[in-house]
Amino acid sequence: MQTAHSVEWRPGFAKRADNFEEVCAKAEAWRWRPGDSIARVAAAVLKGTPMLTTPQRLTLLLYVEHLNQDRLEQDIACVWPSTGLIAEYLGCSESQARTNRRGLEAAGFMVRDYNRANRPAGLEAYDLRPLLARLDELEAVDAAIRGAIAARRALQSEAVAFPTKYSAQAPESRRLEQSQKNFSYPVPEKDAGSPRSYSEKRPAARPERGRTNGSSGQPQRTGTVRALGSPGGASGFAGANLGPSVHAEMVRQELQSAVRICPRLAPLVPDHVLKDPSTATPEDAARIAAAAPLLLPDPERNNSLSVQWGWARHGIRVVTMLAIALEDPEVRSPCAYFGAFATKPSGGVPDLRLNLARILKQKGEIPPAEITPAPRPEAVFEPQPELPPLMFAPGAEDAPWPEINAEVRRLIRDGAHGSWFNRIGFHGIVDGVLTLSTPTGIAADRIKRDYVEAIKMAAETVGVFVDRVVLMVRKR
Repeated sequence: MQTAHSVEWRPGFAKRADNFEEVCAKAEAWRWRPGDSIARVAAAVLKGTPMLTTPQRLTLLLYVEHLNQDRLEQDIACVWPSTGLIAEYLGCSESQARTNRRGLEAAGFMVRDYNRANRPAGLEAYDLRPLLARLDELEAVDAAIRGAIAARRALQSEAVAFPTKYSAQAPESRRLEQSQKNFSYPVPEKDAGSPRSYSEKRPAARPERGRTNGSSGQPQRTGTVRALGSPGGASGFAGANLGPSVHAEMVRQELQSAVRICPRLAPLVPDHVLKDPSTATPEDAARIAAAAPLLLPDPERNNSLSVQWGWARHGIRVVTMLAIALEDPEVRSPCAYFGAFATKPSGGVPDLRLNLARILKQKGEIPPAEITPAPRPEAVFEPQPELPPLMFAPGAEDAPWPEINAEVRRLIRDGAHGSWFNRIGFHGIVDGVLTLSTPTGIAADRIKRDYVEAIKMAAETVGVFVDRVVLMVRKR
């Protein structure tokens, strides 16, 4: 690079940036190092220049594309693409291309090569040595961006980091992450058993049907074969309300059969967990989550995150879900099958022992006698007295909910407010978490879908910090 002496200065031909001398000094000090390749420079420009606009970044990438590796190793980083060529590549005017180039000069990524008369040197020549001198700086910016993203992911994953000990028993508190109630409905399948229980609103079973089931002791069968509990099918035990001891025994049998049909999962489950699934710890969850990407066929999916979600909802039963997804020949997409199980709400996964028994039979093994649940006696329908409707809203008069509710009424339509907020209950604000309750799951769904942002905005208007809104369905 040649700089003009004061005696050769001709005003009006060159308008250099204020940092011209500093950029020239960096360029003169640059020397090629092993590993300085054109591909590395292009990657650094693409990922380490968030301070540039998109047109400036594309312009700089085009200049880098014209570098020559052999000349680069000789400490020469000059390129000669014309402004017209750059404009054609960018699909813009030449004046816009010149504007982009001047912005790059001002940012210290390149410098125009001038002759001793302070005119542009013959053909348009641009020296990219300032960019190469800042290569480590750009790669550090890229590393900082990746580190910030990794930190955000770690912060987000703390919500499912298992702060408490999970057991095989389903939790008693049904806080609605997705406020659908689990209704019990039998769907005839080849392996489906008879329903375990009946809803209180369902009429009593026909006597002849009850006698048939009671006499034979076998569930009804059809000609179709499907994977029980799959997203597209259903199980005869879906939505069954089992007691704690019955549920724990079911989980224990599921876990032992899962390890039997899928030996790859055996090292992940300690012996004491096989005997008592309630002793599973967060360390077991972390070990299973780390192994999921190696076991499931699509490593690009968030399989480890699916395991964390499944553990948060279903505990150690994620091992059974993994075993069925991996070993069931009727499952076409193991990752999608397991993900559908893992994201079901707590208590929404049916009894999986029939699935395991069918897989064992297909493998030519005889399932243990305890794996097939014995038929339970037919439930007797006893009409319950009609409970009075819950007309009051608990906590509706507690501060600061009246002020927030009034602001919500102002933000949304009166009809919508009367429909969904008329009987809403207020249960306090703790650390930015506002807890509300509704008498029905439909109202909770609608408020969660359409009005959470309005509630946050209303709280901010009255001077209350609300970062998250939790909705529950009240019991009578």
